[in-house]
Amino acid sequence: MKDTIFYVGGSKGGVGKSIVALTLVQFLIDRYGDAKTVHVIETDESNPDVGRVYRGKVPVTSILLDEKENGWITMATLMEKSADTLFVINSAARSNLGIAKNGANFSAVLESGGIPYDLVSFWPMNRQKDSVLLLEDFLRAMTFGSVFPIRNTYFGSPEQFSLFDRLYEESGLLRSRIARHQILDFPELADVIADDFYTGGKTIPETIRELGVFAAQSFRSWRNAVNRLYEGTGLFPEAPPVLLPDAPAPKRGKAEKEQG
Repeated sequence: MKDTIFYVGGSKGGVGKSIVALTLVQFLIDRYGDAKTVHVIETDESNPDVGRVYRGKVPVTSILLDEKENGWITMATLMEKSADTLFVINSAARSNLGIAKNGANFSAVLESGGIPYDLVSFWPMNRQKDSVLLLEDFLRAMTFGSVFPIRNTYFGSPEQFSLFDRLYEESGLLRSRIARHQILDFPELADVIADDFYTGGKTIPETIRELGVFAAQSFRSWRNAVNRLYEGTGLFPEAPPVLLPDAPAPKRGKAEKEQG
């Protein structure tokens, strides 16, 4: 795939930005291996979950993308100097302020090829109206790239996002900018596993290894569902899907070991 910037937005807290970014980073690492560098841009100063988990495993750069241009210039310069890299930007709450001030200029240099990257934005949402209104504000400022809204089903089934569905049908801006009219549904993760995942500060594979057998299998199944969500976007056609085995390998008994 072409060098790409993946922006995980939302513009407010409590919609699932961190878990989307964490799963996306792991998906890209597993899918591309040494063929691409996955570089995390951590912009959340108050809760830098993604940078904390992946620091020391992949390149991580902490940058404040607020209204001031300094952070945006730093990020753009880093991208200009990089090659064979997939950037994942974990955005912070209130990132809409920086986007409103600097998004148009950032879009312009991407569209002109001054920074030779595609831009793909994932936008996790809860069921509140401001999730949609903030997405519209983002699209007005960030005019370049593909956008995939994500209904986070932790907050309810896809059918319960009827407010989003209605606003989507009423908004020409949303219908014209959402990539292939795809609305993604992010699967819910059991609270007890999510607690281990978040508080442990470890990657998905590290967390799976530390869980009990049933919890590990549930987490493995959830991860496969998330990977299928990313595969379903059509953004990653050039490599085979990354899925874990449906079940762990059975343990061999003593007699089997002796015979083997």
